[in-house]
Amino acid sequence: MFRRQSQKRILHFLVIISLFSLLLTLAIALSPPKIQVEFQWRKQPTGLMFIFICALGMISVFFPKQCSQIFHDNKTTTSSNVEVYGKASSQRSSDVFGVTLTHGHHPECRSFYHHEFRVSEKTYCVACIGLFFGAVTAVFGAFPYFFLDWLVGIDALVLVAFGINGVALCLMHYTFFDVHSRFLRFLLNVFFIFGMFLILAGIDHIVQSLTLNFFLIGLFIFWLFTRIILSKNKHKEICQNCHFDCNLKK
Repeated sequence: MFRRQSQKRILHFLVIISLFSLLLTLAIALSPPKIQVEFQWRKQPTGLMFIFICALGMISVFFPKQCSQIFHDNKTTTSSNVEVYGKASSQRSSDVFGVTLTHGHHPECRSFYHHEFRVSEKTYCVACIGLFFGAVTAVFGAFPYFFLDWLVGIDALVLVAFGINGVALCLMHYTFFDVHSRFLRFLLNVFFIFGMFLILAGIDHIVQSLTLNFFLIGLFIFWLFTRIILSKNKHKEICQNCHFDCNLKK
């Protein structure tokens, strides 16, 4: 009981800090601080750092257990008492050039039917694939902006607002409501990562500060950490409220 209460306090703390930092980001965009010294080459290191983080994220999507043992349980075996959402056992990983890539890591239970989708005999995590494509689109946006001096025609404040909405909606999805549509879950996770690029590009255009850019990238990592913790907690709640008796509850 004490451990469960402690975990809830940690979750509440992470959510509060995340929402506060989103409001702080909006405040910076609305009332940007005055930068005394402008660093001419701020875009290139910012772009390199952001793209590097996105690349690490894309790789970790396919190695959930190896890259984040803290967030993913090894218990993925389906018990005979669990209602499986497929007729046959699904393939949850694939070998690509001798490397095993994991693309499905949720229990094969009806309670998790909206967390994964099936293509032929293979299952894919909806959220992980969404995060992957979100990182891909973020890289495609970051490269021309930070290295080719490509300026978006839309107001930078609009970019920040859209980006904040994307991050906030994804975090609220794991906090206040649960989306059972696979397509919407996919879009939420895509917009979660792409929204970070919109925030970074908008704030960079408004404030033009390398220090602030790196601070924002640090916030992005914290938001992603919060999202993973909230997702893991949601999985635990699903198992606790499930009426099937399986080894995942032990």
